[in-house]
Amino acid sequence: MSHPQQKAISNAILSDLIIDCNFPLSIVENKSFRHFLAVLDSKYTPVCRRTLTTKTESLAEERRLKLKTQLSNTDYVSVTVDIWSDRKMRGFLGVTVHWMERDAERVQLKTNLLACNRFKGSHTAERICDQFEAICDEYNIKAKLDYIISDNAANMRKAFTVCFPSEQEEDQQTVDAAMAKKQRLQCFAHTLQLVVGDGLKETKVACPSLSKLSKLSSLLHTKATDLTQGEKVITISAVVPSVLSLNHHLEKLKPQVRFLSGLVRGLQASLKKRFLGIFINVKMAQSQEGITAPFSDTVYLKAAALDPAFCLLWIEPHVLVNRDIKAEVAQRVIELILQDAAETEQPVPVTMPAEELEDMEGEGLFAAYHKRQKRDVGTPPAVQLSHYIDMAEGQNALLFWALNSKTLPSLFQVAIRVLAVPASSAPVERVFSHGGIILRPHRTQMTDRLLANLIFCKCNAV
Repeated sequence: MSHPQQKAISNAILSDLIIDCNFPLSIVENKSFRHFLAVLDSKYTPVCRRTLTTKTESLAEERRLKLKTQLSNTDYVSVTVDIWSDRKMRGFLGVTVHWMERDAERVQLKTNLLACNRFKGSHTAERICDQFEAICDEYNIKAKLDYIISDNAANMRKAFTVCFPSEQEEDQQTVDAAMAKKQRLQCFAHTLQLVVGDGLKETKVACPSLSKLSKLSSLLHTKATDLTQGEKVITISAVVPSVLSLNHHLEKLKPQVRFLSGLVRGLQASLKKRFLGIFINVKMAQSQEGITAPFSDTVYLKAAALDPAFCLLWIEPHVLVNRDIKAEVAQRVIELILQDAAETEQPVPVTMPAEELEDMEGEGLFAAYHKRQKRDVGTPPAVQLSHYIDMAEGQNALLFWALNSKTLPSLFQVAIRVLAVPASSAPVERVFSHGGIILRPHRTQMTDRLLANLIFCKCNAV
């Protein structure tokens, strides 16, 4: 068993066949598969199913430690959270983590699975909060957590707006500060689906005629959700432009439609209701005192502005207010970005002291001929932002910020923080899709521990 070739084949069976190809562990005990291995290498001794189960647990722990190391080197993360029930109706709490990883040449959006653990008992907000906190503590990310994205279920809303973080481990002042930092965001894709559902309820057209509406409903669903459900691409920057563009499109449709006016009005009314915070932030709606409107977090405005594909270009065509108010909206977005830039700004280098320059002039035969050298003086964030707005021409955000991280250092720090936030809970739902594929009907006897380990290894492939 200790021979390198023996280990290599056994590890390949686990990583390539069991995890990547979703083969059952019992394949190693299959007569035909053992014959295949004998043809491949007559000296190879096949491992048993129990050994493979142990290896799966070891591999999951190995990848868990690697993920902890990666997360220890980042300052800010966001997560998506949801609960899934498998074929045996066993509950699992899934949590994915998202952050920007940067090196000398590139900026990369990272997505990993923190856990897909068995969730026993009732799905109350308090119990969701407790298990979520345990996962955060395991990876030591609670202090780094920026945003929590979940669906609109009542238990999820309560778990991350009322219960988290718990007051058992921290004093009230610390809890209040933590609550102010960690914000729960609604899933954009789920909310948009609700808008489509609301619009269809308003139409009285008979069922056969509903097929004619597919193009209109798919306009709301397919394009916008495709933009905001990616895993390796930035998604949050498309939320504000998508919502405002859809609203503008519906506004233009109103005088054109004759028989489907109820549908168009219903879609627009639902859009404005479910994304009220966005319309308030761009001064297209009035805020209500004491009520926090959905999608009111300013991260959506900052993300749209810091993606060179959108920058501030969405304000002129899609913010349906007069020109003066549009200017106020643009100025507010700029102020929000500069405020964040000021908080993350690095110390500005200073000019070389005169005494040091004099000492330099006195050294060497031709020292007096040399121009006085000064250290680079940092560019203020406001100048960087102005320069960025001039440069933004629809470039890919990750490539743009990788190339301009040194010329726009203050903005870069803000950009990699806000652009790492996912717009929807789609990443954690993909985790559950993997779980459903692994736990096919003929594998329902699989233990919850083994299923959790297989899902973890599958979603955190090297």
